[in-house]
Amino acid sequence: MTITLAEVARATGLSRSLVSLALRGDDGVSAPCRERVVRAADELGLPVGALARRRASGDPLVLGVLVTDAEHPFHAEVLASAHVTAATLGFALRVVDAGRDDARLVAGLEALTTSAKSADGVLGVAVVSSRLAPARVVAAARRVPVAVLGSGAGLLAGVGVDTVGVDEESGMRDLLLYLASLGHVRTCFVAESAFPSTTRRGRVHAEVSGWLGAPGEQCTADIDTLVAEPARVARHLDDGVTAFVAANDATAARLLAAAHGAGLDLPTVAVVTGFDGTVLAERLDLTSVGQPCRRMGARVVELVVERLRGRRVDRHEVWPTALVPRCRPRSALPSAHSEA
Repeated sequence: MTITLAEVARATGLSRSLVSLALRGDDGVSAPCRERVVRAADELGLPVGALARRRASGDPLVLGVLVTDAEHPFHAEVLASAHVTAATLGFALRVVDAGRDDARLVAGLEALTTSAKSADGVLGVAVVSSRLAPARVVAAARRVPVAVLGSGAGLLAGVGVDTVGVDEESGMRDLLLYLASLGHVRTCFVAESAFPSTTRRGRVHAEVSGWLGAPGEQCTADIDTLVAEPARVARHLDDGVTAFVAANDATAARLLAAAHGAGLDLPTVAVVTGFDGTVLAERLDLTSVGQPCRRMGARVVELVVERLRGRRVDRHEVWPTALVPRCRPRSALPSAHSEA
């Protein structure tokens, strides 16, 4: 026999709509009403959601956040917004920072989802990373609601996971076409690692460079190599590069520091651009591709809470980027040789 909301309403003497709100964990329902509804639902055998049960018990409402690197400028802005949004919605956050360690990322997801069984465990998880295998994310979503902020949303379609991301490809194309309009056709993509976002941005760099007919072979460099051997930066300049397109703002900052250590003032002899549009890019006066970091941080938390309140349809949101131009035209740059 299937138990209905109407039967719980009759048992409690409350309206069906109030029973529905209580079982969704709505914070507008008084504690006594919520407790009556949950108790009656348990007695009648109607499933009670985790949020409603947690509210009825008075135990803390906690959401987990798993982040690749909390100190990364992009992630730091996302986390700041996530904390504010969670507090506004009545939740505390439990943040697990993987510190760019893949093993810690996997262990962190397991620890957060397993904690859901305890009275103070997390009710859902916001993943701020693109580095977890889709199968692990899907497995976690079978335990608690999960939303992911990052690249690769297409790999999580139709599996019960919500995603938030940006149109990285369009953002990178806009950046490269902007550079070309200033005369910077021969550019070098500075990769951070084999992260999905870096790979995707590097692929677009190669495609657009081909469209523009950039002279010579496609130029790509790894930031760790440039930091270890900064003389390579000068060799790229000798090869005709007039702009370095970094995978993100933090990578651009590392490149500037490495070049400075080798006696090269890159902002003077060549353009350096970033991606993410963080406060770091503003401080260094870098052209960047802005992502709505704070709105995305808020949204990934909201998506988890929506799931807890009963939404079952997957949401996959792709947000636009915005070019933040601060470059000089190629004609305004002295040659690297004249600066040496």
